[in-house]
Amino acid sequence: MAQIRVLIADDQVVTRSGLVAMSREAPGLDVVGVAQDVAGILTAVDCGNPDIVLLNLRTLTGDSLRHLVQLIGAHVSVIVLWCHDSAVTIQDALRAKVAGFMDLEILQEEFAGVIALVGRRGCAAYLLPRDRLSDIGEGCPMSSTSGAMSNLTSRENDVLRLLADGMTNKQIGSSLHIAENTVKKHVHRVMIKLSASSRVEAALLVSRLGPRV
Repeated sequence: MAQIRVLIADDQVVTRSGLVAMSREAPGLDVVGVAQDVAGILTAVDCGNPDIVLLNLRTLTGDSLRHLVQLIGAHVSVIVLWCHDSAVTIQDALRAKVAGFMDLEILQEEFAGVIALVGRRGCAAYLLPRDRLSDIGEGCPMSSTSGAMSNLTSRENDVLRLLADGMTNKQIGSSLHIAENTVKKHVHRVMIKLSASSRVEAALLVSRLGPRV
């Protein structure tokens, strides 16, 4: 199996070194570059052709994050790493349509699994403490009511629950004994009904409201 090419972008040398060490120890990951600022990221993306950028620039704002993601390009998945002194919020990450938003401390415990999940095209992931998920404010670009959840069919609800657990379409299909193309259709309809622009946004809705039983 081909290795996932990872670019480490962090503006603090200690954290950057730690992320590099974890990536090199994790099976299936290949560190193709490191960067400490926006200019370094763009140069490293051009030279190293990464699959994923692990992004932890504490000075980024919501607007600058969206601009940077656009400059990196849709062919590269971006995972925003959050820590106590980060300026960007989960709302900023959702608006920028990044592939993931991770609490740095939790990521250390499930590092390789999260990177592998996002490395599969079409997948998104989030990894946050439950108490932070429940504190997502009204500014988040997702439905704030549970009414949309009641519009889901039983099968759509099953698919959404497994999507929120971080499963790929193939894994969801295997679990529910349905074809992968059928899963894709269910996911598409779920996102329309929930007014969600991405898988991670739909997953966060489940975390806030809970799936319909």
